[in-house]
Amino acid sequence: MIKQVTIQDDFDKLAKLLNESYLTVANDFGITKENCPFHNAFINGDTLKSKLIPIREFYCLEDNNKQIGFIVIEKSENDKDTFYIKKVAIHPDNRHKNKGRQIMEFAEKRINQLGGKRISVGLIDKNEQLKDWYKSQGYKETGTKIFDHLPFNVCFMDKYID
Repeated sequence: MIKQVTIQDDFDKLAKLLNESYLTVANDFGITKENCPFHNAFINGDTLKSKLIPIREFYCLEDNNKQIGFIVIEKSENDKDTFYIKKVAIHPDNRHKNKGRQIMEFAEKRINQLGGKRISVGLIDKNEQLKDWYKSQGYKETGTKIFDHLPFNVCFMDKYID
C-alpha cells in the first residue's frame, strides 16, 4: 500500500528507511558523511521533515504495516508541465521484487493527475545499473551536471507522459 506522508508521520523512522536504502549506494560510490553530509544515506528526521513543503508530496510504500519504500514528487517552480521525482528508495531487503517499479508507476500516475507532462530524475552519473533501470521504464538521458557540493556528477533523465 502506498500512503501519503503528512507532517504528523514519524520522520525519524522515514529517515532511517532512507539511510538504510541509500547506504548501499553511498558505499558503492565512496560517498561519506564528510564528503556529502546531505546525502540521503545520512539524512535525519528533522532535515527530512523540513523538506515537506507545499510543492512536494512524500509517499511511503508499506508492506505488512512496515515501511519499505519512499518517493518524493516535486512540482517545478519554473515549468508548470515538469515534475521531479526524488528520494526514490526501496529498502535493500525488498529489492528485486518490483517494489521500485510499483512506486514509480504510482508517482507517474500521480504526476499525470496533477497535470504533469514531463518527469525528471537526477542520479549519480556513474550508476549504470540505476540508469538502465530508469531506461527500462522509458526515461532518457538528457545531460549531466557538476555540482560543487557533490562528490559525483549528476545525470538527468526525463520521461514524457500523456
